[in-house]
Amino acid sequence: MIVPIARLDRAALQALAFARSVSPTVKAVHISTSNTSAEEFRRRWEQLDTDIKLDIVVSPYRSLLAPLLKYIDAMGKPDDRPITVVLSEFVPRHWWEWLLHSQTAFRLKAALLFRPNTIVIDVPYHFEDTSNLTRRR
Repeated sequence: MIVPIARLDRAALQALAFARSVSPTVKAVHISTSNTSAEEFRRRWEQLDTDIKLDIVVSPYRSLLAPLLKYIDAMGKPDDRPITVVLSEFVPRHWWEWLLHSQTAFRLKAALLFRPNTIVIDVPYHFEDTSNLTRRR
């Protein structure tokens, strides 16, 4: 299982936990824009105290999709077993907010749709409205 991680947030941790619950073999991959940001991400990753292996791909041209697809292609198995890609996806409270947020997960799903032997699993992360929480207390 491959879990692309853009940042270490609740959505990413939820996707990692799901992947780990399904398979003992999980790899996280982060696309970074520089060696400096890659090292900073690695330091934060090490603070998680997890046994999930992290691979970092440096893409200085701010390209995400092409380096990630190249990484997934490199992970291809010679025995034709499918590769599973677990995506964390932010789900906003309102449909119009969906239009405002980056559609990275949507573009990645569309690109992986035509890749043979690839399974894509969405792990939705629903934004919790903290203003409602304070009103309920």
